[in-house]
Amino acid sequence: MSVTIRLLIGAGGTGGHLIPALAVAEAFRKLCPETDFLFVGAGRPAEAEILDKDGWPRVVLTARGFKGGSLSGKVRSLFSAFKGFGQALKLTRRYRPHLFYGVGGYVTGPVGLAAWLTGTPVVLHEQNSRPGLANRWLGKVAKEIFIGFPEAAKSFSPKKTVLTGNPARPEIVALADHKVNYVAGETLIILIMGGSQGANRINLAAMELVAKLAKEGRDFKILHQTGANDEATLRAYYDRLGVKHETKSFFHDPHRLYAQAHLGITRAGALTVTELAAVGLPAILIPLPTAADDHQAKNAQSLVEAGAAMILKEDELAELFPLVKNLMDNPRRLNSLSGRGRHLANLEAASQMARRLLNRINL
Repeated sequence: MSVTIRLLIGAGGTGGHLIPALAVAEAFRKLCPETDFLFVGAGRPAEAEILDKDGWPRVVLTARGFKGGSLSGKVRSLFSAFKGFGQALKLTRRYRPHLFYGVGGYVTGPVGLAAWLTGTPVVLHEQNSRPGLANRWLGKVAKEIFIGFPEAAKSFSPKKTVLTGNPARPEIVALADHKVNYVAGETLIILIMGGSQGANRINLAAMELVAKLAKEGRDFKILHQTGANDEATLRAYYDRLGVKHETKSFFHDPHRLYAQAHLGITRAGALTVTELAAVGLPAILIPLPTAADDHQAKNAQSLVEAGAAMILKEDELAELFPLVKNLMDNPRRLNSLSGRGRHLANLEAASQMARRLLNRINL
């Protein structure tokens, strides 16, 4: 009698965690169509936005971020961790997964520990150059650890670590040979993304950039993923200026935007850096300064060293307009960045990781 594989996935929080995990889950489902998947999250908006749309089963546990913040906040996080761990133990005993696959974030910690204590093999994926707290802790008990950047290997046992890169969605992989060159005088299409939840500082900088470009009479179009909080404000602002734009809180078809854009202005989360590399889109990267261990700056550096992107710190955003203006006036410079980082993206990462997960399952 055949046994249905039960795969428990800890990927709660942001789109940066969820979307790569989904790419691996989809690849795993191709190998084993009858697999039963269960995602574990913390109830953040991105989980519903991304998982519920395609009907992926999910549960919500109590969890809070621990690193940083005030002492009282850390105490509350500690109580949440104990409560979440109790919930995770009940979940793993009830669900009886054949494997736990964790991709970081504060949900991964209690669920991964509960899985290990109940005899479930643990496999992790560290997407960033500098591993987060949950993965560093769980790395001691994990059977295998996939890493997205070579620098992350320093934090784990070399016997457990496999450099896979970060998985990209199939629609993104399909754009690997795509290239859009900008021609002076034509419409420059700018893709602005602050991550799945948006970024207020980037949104404010975008408003200033667009106003200045419009004042100069430049021909451009904005594709802007704003996050839910700023969507209405930005859409109304762009409409008032009369500029061409497509503005949404979250895009479910980023491949369509990547296929059009000449330039990206984005954060430097692992997912974003991977997708920029895969599609070869030139970018101005604005790392999140409060990211744990400054991992976004480290992520960005890989594209910069490849000659595929430029970095602006948040306190340098006044330079955004002059930089974009210079690129519009010098198409050769802009186009020279295109495609330079493609070697950094492993387009087979999702299928390779799915096969390795399957090899870890004992039925």
